[in-house]
Amino acid sequence: MKQVIATFMLLFLAACNNDNLSGTPEHIIDQVKINVIETENYKVAPVTTPQDIKSYGWNQTCGIPVLSEEDKTSFTFNFTAPELHEDQQYCFEFNATTSKNTKYTTKTTINVVAPTLELYIDNASLPTLHQLMHIIESYEENLTRTRFISWGRVSITDEQVRDMLNISTFPLVSNNTSQKLVDAVKSYAQSKNRLNIEIYSNTTHALKNIKPIISSLSGNPNVNIAEINLYDDGSAEYINLYNWKNTPNKIDALNADLLVMKDYVEGYSTQSPSYMSSRYNWHKLYDTEYHFLRADYLTIEPNLNDLRDYLGNSLEQMDWGKFEQLSKAKQQLFLSIVGFDKDSLEKSYANSPNKNFVFTGTTTWAGNETREFYAKQQINVINNAINETSPLYLGEEYDLFFKGHPRGGDINNMILNAFKDMINIPASISFEVLMMTGSLPDKVAGIASSLYFTIPAEKVDFIVFTSSDDITDREEALKSPLVQVMMKLGIVEKQAVQFWSDLPNCESGVCINN
Repeated sequence: MKQVIATFMLLFLAACNNDNLSGTPEHIIDQVKINVIETENYKVAPVTTPQDIKSYGWNQTCGIPVLSEEDKTSFTFNFTAPELHEDQQYCFEFNATTSKNTKYTTKTTINVVAPTLELYIDNASLPTLHQLMHIIESYEENLTRTRFISWGRVSITDEQVRDMLNISTFPLVSNNTSQKLVDAVKSYAQSKNRLNIEIYSNTTHALKNIKPIISSLSGNPNVNIAEINLYDDGSAEYINLYNWKNTPNKIDALNADLLVMKDYVEGYSTQSPSYMSSRYNWHKLYDTEYHFLRADYLTIEPNLNDLRDYLGNSLEQMDWGKFEQLSKAKQQLFLSIVGFDKDSLEKSYANSPNKNFVFTGTTTWAGNETREFYAKQQINVINNAINETSPLYLGEEYDLFFKGHPRGGDINNMILNAFKDMINIPASISFEVLMMTGSLPDKVAGIASSLYFTIPAEKVDFIVFTSSDDITDREEALKSPLVQVMMKLGIVEKQAVQFWSDLPNCESGVCINN
């Protein structure tokens, strides 16, 4: 079966009918260019079907001769793509003449290519959503491609959808590539004459996810790692970049570590590369794109301009507008897979004349406090937003929505139970889905996380930072890498940085400073 949609070009080289002034017979030329995968069949046929044909026939104009005498005199014929050592072109030309001497030509160019296996490996929400968007956006162009998926946050359970997308799923082990996936890739590669592999994974976990696969294939000369796409997990990448930005000779260190990484990834050495090399040296070994949550950080932060230049054309900005560019059918497919009822949420927004406010929760905690303690901290933050006696008061009445963390569990339940009129957005729905689908509320506020890296600034009312072993008050919070990065990117102003232990206690109904 053909793999890439054919492109047709109709050229009229003479007058549009036989009554033209010059009397020159009409000659219509069609051109077809198509990729066909090894061993698959493609029906070669003229694009425009002539009427009252006087004579016709095919001839081959490029490639290893495969056209039989029978094919030459047939109106159509079947081409079976041979198994090859490399991609090759085969060219065929159909010529026909009618009784009125009108000429018809179809020039067909077939590029025989290796099959491609797509691998998607991720344990977090943000990369998975963009990977899913890529599949839905492009699967019609690659209808017969096999896709192996190993995701921790999104499950494709509908058998019809899995069949349509040619998907097989595999478990993660400790959030990374499992041996089951490695064995399946190796077996699939051994079943093919040659194979291209595209890998879509997570920047932070790139080494742990990709290395086992490439190492297992190192002895197979017929496998080509054609493309690697790495997506930011969230704020963790930016904290690491912040901590690394002042390292002396950091680009020289990346270059020096390149051979170490190559030998390690291919399984020829047990010496692992540095953690920054394991994230940002892939493009030196393979055709790689890095999809940054905020690519502009490498320009805004002068001490990272050298990394920006080092990554060059491999550096990409995540595209949040792809959903709106999809057809309605593809949009619905995306929403059904992620389990998001966009219409229902928008009806909830519209049920009241009030504006809509979504509070974003977290699972972050530190120290020896109970989960109930951290739920109460978030409840207090919400009360500060809706209580007129708090400096965080939103300024007017809003309808209250809650978007808990996917791993919030009982913390989410305690928060929901504290507000009888609060409307729950299912925790399993990543907040980024609201951005992708244009379903953001009037105002968003909550606990600091990577989702604030992309929410439009006018939508954000305030951001509250949590405690940790190192951060116990506002002054320490201001020094933390996450706050520094968010201020550098203009996500939050210094005066707007809030720390939950500094907030007034609103438990009594009146917010009282601690």
